[in-house]
Amino acid sequence: MDIRLELAAVDHKKCVEALLPALVKHCAAKEQPNELDRFLAGLGADASRAAAAVLDRMSTDEKDKAVVWLVSAHEERMRASANRHLAELFGAPVIRIGRLLAVDRPGSDLTLRAAQVAIDYPALVQSPVVADGVERLGQENSVLKGAAKLALRLSAHLSNDNLERQSILLLNSGQVKRRLMAVLQTAVAQAGLEVTVCDMAAEPDGVSPALSPSDETFGAWLMAALRAEVD
Repeated sequence: MDIRLELAAVDHKKCVEALLPALVKHCAAKEQPNELDRFLAGLGADASRAAAAVLDRMSTDEKDKAVVWLVSAHEERMRASANRHLAELFGAPVIRIGRLLAVDRPGSDLTLRAAQVAIDYPALVQSPVVADGVERLGQENSVLKGAAKLALRLSAHLSNDNLERQSILLLNSGQVKRRLMAVLQTAVAQAGLEVTVCDMAAEPDGVSPALSPSDETFGAWLMAALRAEVD
C-alpha cells in the first residue's frame, strides 16, 4: 500500500539549510562524481550561502522542485528516520516504508509519498496504538468502530486483499491516523525536512502519482543558478 501525506506548509529555506550541506559532503565523497557532484563539492561551505541567495529569487514552484530534488537525494535518510519512528510508535517494525519521496503535482502543493509499505497485520491489530484507536472510534463513529472490531477478530482468516483493505481502514481511522501523521512529521523533520503535515491517507498501491527519481534537469538548472551566484 501507499501512505500519502498532504503538506500545508514547507519551509523551503530550512529544508535547503539542513539538507544541502550533507549532500555536498556526499558529493565530495563519490568515487565517480558527475558534473553536478564536482561543482557542489567545489563550493563546499559556500554552497549553502549561494543556495540561500538563489532561493530568494525562485518562484514557489521552483522552490518546490528544489525540495523534491533534495528529498530524492536524501531518500535513504528520510526513509530510515520514518521507519525508526514507526517502530518506536508500535514497539516493533510493524510498518516498514520501502520508498519515500516528495511529489510535486501540477496545480497543487507538495505531497510526501511513502510507497512499497509493508505491514505485519497480526502485529498491527494487536498493537496498543490500534487497540486504543479502535476504542476511541466509538466517540467519532460507532459503525466504524464495530467494523474495526470485527476485522480484528477475523484477521487470522482474511485473504491478503482483505488484509490490505482492513489495514487501510485502520490506518485512516481517527486516532491512529492522527498519531501516524504526527510521528511521520517528526521523523522527516529530524532528517532535515521542515514541513507541516495537514492530512494523511493510506491507500492501495498505485493510487498516488508514480514515484520518479531525482530531476536531473532541475539539478542542471540549479547548478547554473549557483554558478552565476558565486561568479
